Amino acid sequence: MWGKSPVIKFLSTLLLFLTLEVISISFISSESIFQQAKISGVVIKLKSVMDGLASGVKYYFGLQNVNEMLVRENLRLLRENERLKAFTNTDVDSLSLKISPSENFSYIPAKIIANSTNKLHNYLILNKGRVHGVRKDMGVISAVGVVGVISAVSDKYSYVISFLNINQSVSAMIKSSGTFGPMIWEGRRSDYAMLKEIPYHIDFMVGDTVVTSGFSSMFPPDIPLGTIRKSSVTKGSYNNIQVKLFQNFNSLHYVNIVVNNNKDELDFIQRGSNGSVR
Repeated sequence: MWGKSPVIKFLSTLLLFLTLEVISISFISSESIFQQAKISGVVIKLKSVMDGLASGVKYYFGLQNVNEMLVRENLRLLRENERLKAFTNTDVDSLSLKISPSENFSYIPAKIIANSTNKLHNYLILNKGRVHGVRKDMGVISAVGVVGVISAVSDKYSYVISFLNINQSVSAMIKSSGTFGPMIWEGRRSDYAMLKEIPYHIDFMVGDTVVTSGFSSMFPPDIPLGTIRKSSVTKGSYNNIQVKLFQNFNSLHYVNIVVNNNKDELDFIQRGSNGSVR
């Protein structure tokens, strides 16, 4: 009965075939140098593929270290830029007295641990908080744009209202003309924003760069934001300008929190504008 079973016959045939294949390969490899080389070549090729995959995995995980190095370098450049701005804005008297101008801004590097981009009110969570010097209403930037504003802070973390929020805006400026206005996100594509309230008589061109104006205690001036794509006239006297953002919010991992070193004094002046300042 067992001898007539088709399953048993198939398994027996398969086993015999595999056994003969192994024997044949061993005879071929032992008798022919050419065949030995060919078989060895297949083995080497398979090994190289596996080594390539392993190298790719190591490279992928090594990117985190590269990113962290780039963040540190970006922070160094930001600080150097602030020092140069402070130096060029120093008058002759202070230079003659050798007074070192203080930096207007400093920065706290942070890593993003949560980031939403597909809502109308998007947010981020950063791995830096009160113990690192982070405070509410500090700006958050990257090398290529404004990211958002700190809304809440715990000891070790901070909650950021993303620029990708229909209630958020930033004071932006057309670099070629110095004309500024509010730039907002309209809740559509994450790579476009709208620069509003630009007077109709202002000249600009497609491709002109848009930067932060500096008319805010949260963000330093001249942070690149994007380029002009097109515009439309509203209310007969203003341009609404579409801006293609430099920042890709879907690939954002590291940011810098902006510390305005003069914020206390600026807040005091602003509070005093409602009464008398002594």
